[in-house]
Amino acid sequence: MVFDTGASMVSLSQALAEMMLDNKIISASDFTGKSKSLTADGRIVDHTELNLSTLKIGSIVISNVKAVVQNKQNTPLLLGQSAIQKLGEISIKGDKLYILSKTQTNTSDSYDNYLEKWDAIHNKYSNYTYGFGWNLPSDYKWEKVEGNERHTIFRAEGDPFIVFVNGNVADKVNDLWNVFDKFKLLVEKVDKAYEKKSGIINYERTLEKCILMGQHAIKTTFKEYFKDSRYKDPVEVYAEEYIVINNGYMLTIAVKLPLELHDVDGCKDEIARIFKGFHYSVKQR
Repeated sequence: MVFDTGASMVSLSQALAEMMLDNKIISASDFTGKSKSLTADGRIVDHTELNLSTLKIGSIVISNVKAVVQNKQNTPLLLGQSAIQKLGEISIKGDKLYILSKTQTNTSDSYDNYLEKWDAIHNKYSNYTYGFGWNLPSDYKWEKVEGNERHTIFRAEGDPFIVFVNGNVADKVNDLWNVFDKFKLLVEKVDKAYEKKSGIINYERTLEKCILMGQHAIKTTFKEYFKDSRYKDPVEVYAEEYIVINNGYMLTIAVKLPLELHDVDGCKDEIARIFKGFHYSVKQR
């Protein structure tokens, strides 16, 4: 079905409704009447109203969902607001839709669903889509925050560290070392485009081949400069990232902190300690 936030109701084709009726998935008593609706292109169409006693999406089950059957054999199947409003918390990151069911608890900023798990008490995160986990140092209070695109971001409350993972499909690339030179050129282009779009300047970037948990990876460090309406003075940060291919995805694993703090003695050891908790031991559910 099409996840359609602009559709007021779940919409089924006549062919699908007939199949469900023939297989006793629904019964005649589930039909509640006839009505008309206005389509996005301005047409008024007839349809039959239907109550779906149960609708299941993955591990999420919702009940008594209002739907309409379009009086055509073949029409697009739409998951509209009559179901969406019952699902719970919804977010979109890049090309992935995340649904946290209303039946799933969210105490102490912890949660567990079929895509990921965050244990805020023990600072342990597991991602079942990308197949990675991160056990963050327990002497900081970490919070999980929403990021842009495909980012999963954690911020140390009251402390300077921000860590995140950015996942993308590894399109026809199995070994980053084999495309190291091309990768360097691509990063340069991305930095220039990023500066033009956002005004954020990445400088003093270094890239080198490395081994991350037995796999070929690329380590990059850089400094970032930006100033906007959020800050009275310009902000400079230091970033350390590892790029690796795992489970069919290219993961960027990063730690960022204010540049002035990075220059303090012992900070490099602290960054290494944070990275130490990252691992690949998470299996698909």
